[in-house]
Amino acid sequence: MPDLAAFQRDFAAALLADLPSGEFARPGGFAVYRNTSARGSVEALRAAFPTIDLLIGDEMFNRVALDYRSARPPASPVLSDYGNGFAAYLAAQPWTCELPYLADVAKLDWLWLGSFTAPDAEAAPRLAGSTGTRRLALHPAARFAWLTTPAMTIWQAHRDPAGVAELTPDWRDEGALFTRPGEAVRAELIGPELHCLLCACTACPDPDDCLAAVGRAFPEADLTRLLEHGFRSGALIIF
Repeated sequence: MPDLAAFQRDFAAALLADLPSGEFARPGGFAVYRNTSARGSVEALRAAFPTIDLLIGDEMFNRVALDYRSARPPASPVLSDYGNGFAAYLAAQPWTCELPYLADVAKLDWLWLGSFTAPDAEAAPRLAGSTGTRRLALHPAARFAWLTTPAMTIWQAHRDPAGVAELTPDWRDEGALFTRPGEAVRAELIGPELHCLLCACTACPDPDDCLAAVGRAFPEADLTRLLEHGFRSGALIIF
């Protein structure tokens, strides 16, 4: 039915059409469906990036989310993965130069969500031929990043609103680690040594090789304590 197919294409295009000035359409007629589609996208982003919502406010978030939807409409009716490129989108916007940490905070919101929705350790893939051999791996729920802004300090403060009034972070690089040792996600500010260890574990499962890589990068690091920290935090598993 060519006419039906054409109608469906036009209907979908109208739902995803740009909204003027990053605003919802005025009520009436087809706008009901258009606004429902737009609001679904906006609320999916708000749920995924609550700290960004806190930092810029609801009204500004609505405009930014609608602009993002225009630039990158949802590729699937399942919105759980929508927002994968939101941090990069924010980094590319000229207005965020006044908030240079904003894109990094968005990265942290996305990492938290990834940790929260990840499978348990039992679902971790096993390497071929590793039976009976000790191997290091990241826990499936572990997420980490190295940031060139104090975004982790800002993120943690806004997740605990009581500390926002006293927030005066030093402008420096920071490492972030999210793990889920139980049912709740655990967020931790980490140093470059632990970040290096986590990176090494993603590249090589051999414990000795991982520690050797960290030792070359940080000769003064206490490798035993770093490894213990990785296990204690829930970031690393051994099999």
